[in-house]
Order: sequence, then C-alpha cells, then structure tokens
Amino acid sequence: KMIQKLLESTDPQLQIMATQSFVRFANIEEDTPSYHTRYDFFVSKFSAMCHANHDDLAIRKQIRLAGIQGLQGVVRKTLSDDLVENIWESIHMDKIVPSLLYNMQNSR
Repeated sequence: KMIQKLLESTDPQLQIMATQSFVRFANIEEDTPSYHTRYDFFVSKFSAMCHANHDDLAIRKQIRLAGIQGLQGVVRKTLSDDLVENIWESIHMDKIVPSLLYNMQNSR
C-alpha cells in the first residue's frame, strides 16, 4: 500500500523511489502464493510513467526508465506466481507493449 501511495504522488523522485522499492519486492521469492494480489494499478501507473513528459529532460528520462523497470518487475512477479492474474492477457498487454514501443522509438 505504501508503494502505491508513493506512486500516486506528483513528485517524480517519490515515484522513482517507489518504483525501486517495487522492483526489490518483485525480486523476492515468496513461499506462500498471493491469492489476493492484483497488479492492475501497477501496470497502469508504470505504463503512464513510460510516457512521462516532464519539462526537465533528465527527470523525464529517469521517470521513463523507472516505468520500464516497474513493468519489468510486474512481469517478473506475475510470472513466478501461478495464482496471480495472467500478465499476457490483452488488458495488460494493451498498456505494456505500447509503452515499451514508445520508448524504443522516442529516445528524446
């Protein structure tokens, strides 16, 4: 919940720190399955971060990179847990793929 609150902030540095925390969380192997964990919010937020249009170019790049890393963390976390929603469903891929393609074509 704390990571989600930080991601909702308008402060880019808090969003980046929250993403870093989420990525660390995504790398943790859990012994018990997550029956109730939903990642819709994170897919949406990290995808939006991939399209950041901050006035400061350096901050824009940091936010976009954090968005890409966050999406990677979501994919990693959902692949390791069979009980979590399927990340390959179109509801998620319709957000993830365009976000990645946008950053591949738009390097400014």
